[in-house]
Amino acid sequence: MTRQALTKSVRFEVFKRDSFRCQYCGSEAPSAVLHVDHIEAVANGGTNDITNLITACSACNLGKSDKPLSENTAVEKSRNQMEELQERREQLQLMMEWRKGLRSVGDDTLDGLVSYWKNRAHGFNVTLSGQQVLEKLLRKYTIDEICVAMDAAAVGYLKFDEKDKPTWESVGLAFAKIGGVCRVNKASKDNPDVPRLLYIRGILRNRIPGYFSPHQAMDWLKAARSWDVSIEDLADIARRIKNWSQFTAAIREAIDIAKKDAA
Repeated sequence: MTRQALTKSVRFEVFKRDSFRCQYCGSEAPSAVLHVDHIEAVANGGTNDITNLITACSACNLGKSDKPLSENTAVEKSRNQMEELQERREQLQLMMEWRKGLRSVGDDTLDGLVSYWKNRAHGFNVTLSGQQVLEKLLRKYTIDEICVAMDAAAVGYLKFDEKDKPTWESVGLAFAKIGGVCRVNKASKDNPDVPRLLYIRGILRNRIPGYFSPHQAMDWLKAARSWDVSIEDLADIARRIKNWSQFTAAIREAIDIAKKDAA
């Protein structure tokens, strides 16, 4: 089969798919000059279909050949160096176009979330600092997870004035809760007990004066659940204790009883 030259657009699509990284050794542009290699050689019937193409660096691509290279004269060396430099420049431009495309997708996603919240908040816009918060959330959660959290925050925290408009304070509070709702929702998928344990921790927070550690309280509650202490028993403990010492003592006792029952 006659080898046909690959177009720049095809090379770009292969580089983009492979994240501008050699699929043999992991070298990346622009530190390495990349080539588009045929998985199945053209001589063996391979085609230029993108599924038969792969990104390879110069060393890996040229290293496959068992044919000796022609003698490199000074002129040919110079020409090869110029071609390699030009190739690096072109690949750098392609990589920058790729990254611009990724940024464009990210900008569109952020704009979509800003618009979604503006609708949920009855016209209140997202400030620049608020957009930075959303950008951080996008690194941890999916668009759907953030939108679900926005819905929950709006329903749970927005308060309305006599004109049926949300108050500025409640909009700020609701927006600030989006990240927390995302965390709880994600944790709930891994551990269905989390929402109920958070509710019990809320009871403890309201009942315990002075010292109270939210993180330690949750650790104690999770430890008790790991020994099959029921949610109902934990809620009962939360309602009858009066301080932190009583809480930890009651949890220890509940765990000890559960251990004896399991023995």
